[in-house]
Amino acid sequence: MAMKESESVKHAIELDKANGNTIWRDVMALEDDALQEMECFDFREAGDRPAGNYQCTALHMVFDCKQDLRRKVRFVAGGHLIDLLDNKVYSSNVKGISVKSLHVIAHRVGLNALCGDIGNAYVNAYTAEKVYTVARPEFGEALIRKIFMIRKALYRLATSCACFHYHLSDTLRAMDFLPTRFNRDVWIRLSKSGHTYEYICMHVDDFCIFSIAPDVVMKQIQVVYKVKSVGPPEYY
Repeated sequence: MAMKESESVKHAIELDKANGNTIWRDVMALEDDALQEMECFDFREAGDRPAGNYQCTALHMVFDCKQDLRRKVRFVAGGHLIDLLDNKVYSSNVKGISVKSLHVIAHRVGLNALCGDIGNAYVNAYTAEKVYTVARPEFGEALIRKIFMIRKALYRLATSCACFHYHLSDTLRAMDFLPTRFNRDVWIRLSKSGHTYEYICMHVDDFCIFSIAPDVVMKQIQVVYKVKSVGPPEYY
């Protein structure tokens, strides 16, 4: 059976009407609520454009249908319309050989591994770019032509990955982890017992903990982030 994937907000509503359900509208509302909860925008009245070196970009929805038929909607910004100026965009990730080395260490000293995926990861961080957008009709009559000041690191802004990387790094430092010299995306701290070390490696919004009690470390991370797909590693 073929499953049609939405191409726009208008198309999503048409698909819901044709299918006699509200699946796409529900996931759109879910994404909107998530961004509102994360305080991603400051709202201004129509015509109240910011002064200075703020740049205007587009804001739209990207639609996806997962292999298990779950629908996913993501609000994204038009990063291709923004002059980067002097903003940094580079963000590193853990190397595969480093993850394999951690598994060897864990097997040798008896550590347990626990993985997680940070939900809506980028918008935990503030954007480094001065950007805003003007609400289009798809945002509804109440918001049309209003100014959205973009506060958080929305997906597809060029600096968003780097901003989230800095945010996660600051979180790990607050937990007394330090980046290792051999790989800056492998973090280490002495365990409370003082007999072993605990490790965390990260690849964008995915991470893996190696510890005698990784669930304790996971709870510390969950204080700051919403973590999905918690469980032992299934690959590497």
